[in-house]
Amino acid sequence: MGSIDILDVLLPPMISEKNGEYWYQCVSRTSATSSDLLRLQEQLDEELLRQGAREIGICPIRSELYDQCFEELIRQEVVACPERGRLLRMVHLETKLSLDAAVSCYESALAYGIQKRLMCCKQVAHLTTETADLLTKLSEFEDIQQDLERKVPILKEQGEAREAEKQEYFDSEEMKLKLENDSLMKQMLECVEISIEPSRT
Repeated sequence: MGSIDILDVLLPPMISEKNGEYWYQCVSRTSATSSDLLRLQEQLDEELLRQGAREIGICPIRSELYDQCFEELIRQEVVACPERGRLLRMVHLETKLSLDAAVSCYESALAYGIQKRLMCCKQVAHLTTETADLLTKLSEFEDIQQDLERKVPILKEQGEAREAEKQEYFDSEEMKLKLENDSLMKQMLECVEISIEPSRT
């Protein structure tokens, strides 16, 4: 199989229809010169800038432009040496498979990271709300504590005043009962003396 046949297999012709006629556009069979390589480099840089390709991360625009550039390198290599061109094509396919696998892993890891971040954000929001509720309750308990601390001396003073009033009342009642008791004792003694005197006579 010659280089032309290999080119048609590796880089199939583009088919277009115009006015009922089919046109086949094949890749160039001519070898590239050093000026062609320089022009290719300039065109690649211009397209990267024009289409806004990102320099870091996964960029479909940059990937597509690099694929086109790689295919041009394969074409040039097939024209110069068909065997090396076929090997380079295999390398290109393996590279694309590896890159696709890496992109798939990256997207899976990114999705997992986003999911974990959303979960963390929800947990942070929940903890923030719970913390705010606890702080509100703590403030309420502190207000209750301060109110009780203000009431304790007043209640203590009121209790002492009531105790003093009760003690005074009990002392007064005790005094009254003592006086009544003394009066009754005096009356009883007088009655006893009166009852004794007639018997003597």
